[in-house]
Order: sequence, then structure tokens, then C-alpha cells
Amino acid sequence: MSDDLWVWGSNATEPRILHAMIRVADLERSLGFYCGALGMRKLVQHDVPAGKFSIAFVSFSSDYESGAIELTHNWESPANDEGYSHGSGYGHIAIGVPDVPGTCARLRSAGIDITVEPKILFPGGPSLAFVKDPDGYSIELIQTSRDYPGI
Repeated sequence: MSDDLWVWGSNATEPRILHAMIRVADLERSLGFYCGALGMRKLVQHDVPAGKFSIAFVSFSSDYESGAIELTHNWESPANDEGYSHGSGYGHIAIGVPDVPGTCARLRSAGIDITVEPKILFPGGPSLAFVKDPDGYSIELIQTSRDYPGI
């Protein structure tokens, strides 16, 4: 038994969320967004020639314990040129950041579209904002630190 095939755990006794998977048209472009712009780490990438796809797992930690996003690139999909349909069921991926306004300013300066400017939904609550990744998926940013002023 190869340990690298059991990265999600081999002795788990409680259920937990492991990862969310999204299909992407250009894996390198998506890695640039998630790892470069958002600051996540690429944990692993597997290219599967027999299946004609590549997958990369990205996370904010150096292991799989805090959850990950699986970026799946199907090599010969027409959606690579036409774009993927997000359907009516997809909502968003939520990512906690200490400083939502500061993160939005940094992302904006990198040319990333801020679709919902930083705001507070409930008095005394954290700031939140929404951005789009390169494939048009909605990413919610939620403030996770009271040390920043919010908006």
C-alpha cells in the first residue's frame, strides 16, 4: 500500500470535508490565480494520459487536513475554448482571509475582477466580498481577523 494514495487519511473515524472539485479550461492560468493571486499552495499535480486529464490540489496549508480545491483540466474538452457552464446549482467557494479590503485591493491591482465589493452583511460581522477566478467561478472572501478595520 502506497502512503501517497492515502493522503486524505487511512485511520479516520469521523467524517469531514476533503475537497471541492471544479473543472478549469487552463490549469496553469488557474494555478496562477489560486496560488499566485490568492496565495494557496499546490499540494500535488497528477497528469493522467490514459484519461486525458490533469488534476492539481491546492490548499492554504502544506497538507490535506484543512481542506483543498481540486482543479481538474480535461485535455480535450470543448469547454477549454468555449468555457464551462456553471449551471444553476453552483454557488461559490468561500476562502477566509484576514483583511478583505486589502486582499481585494491586491487582487484588483493584479487585474482580477471584484464582482461584489467589500461589505458587511450584519452589524458587527466580518467583511466579505466576491471575486471571479479565471474560469468565472465565484469565490467569496470572508474576513477572518478582527485586527483589520474591515470596511
